[in-house]
Amino acid sequence: MIKKATRRFHSLTRGIYTSLRKFRKGSDYKRWVSVENLSTSWDSRTEQIAKLIDNGTSVIEFGAGRLVLKVCLPDGCSYTPSDIVDRGSGTIICDLNREPLPNLQQYDLAVFSGVLEYVNDVPRLILYLSNYVDVIIASYAVTDLNESNRRTQGWVNDFSSMRFIELFENDGFQCHHIEEWKKQLIYKFRKKPNT
Repeated sequence: MIKKATRRFHSLTRGIYTSLRKFRKGSDYKRWVSVENLSTSWDSRTEQIAKLIDNGTSVIEFGAGRLVLKVCLPDGCSYTPSDIVDRGSGTIICDLNREPLPNLQQYDLAVFSGVLEYVNDVPRLILYLSNYVDVIIASYAVTDLNESNRRTQGWVNDFSSMRFIELFENDGFQCHHIEEWKKQLIYKFRKKPNT
């Protein structure tokens, strides 16, 4: 009984904290600075994403965490990690909820694995990336599969699968592939010709 009440209290507290962060348009540095909060249970999602990447691709990963994608990439790929805090290996430190976003070199592909749920202005981010990449692979916990407790998860936005695809289409990308990972969807978007 006490454990259940404690879990409920922590869940409520996290929900309030997330709502305040969303209102302030901030990021959860306190959560992401600690490596203990980077779950190994996410590795299978990263491995699944890596299978969608072609040999020889130049990749930037936002929310690189434990740099699992780096070791899963196909032959000949180059890898640049980016995260809210320094993860070593030449990390580009970037808070996706703050301006200005960094000037990047050109990459073939950007990866977001369990990241976009924490971004306050996803359309702004997609528009920004359209200047640097031709392909985006992104996992997202769509509302179709994850309706409740989004704030208690730390998530600051709420998109259905259809709306998520529209966000990318609005900035010149087209959805080429969708597959499921647990209760999330993994999308592969490619820039439309002449955009």
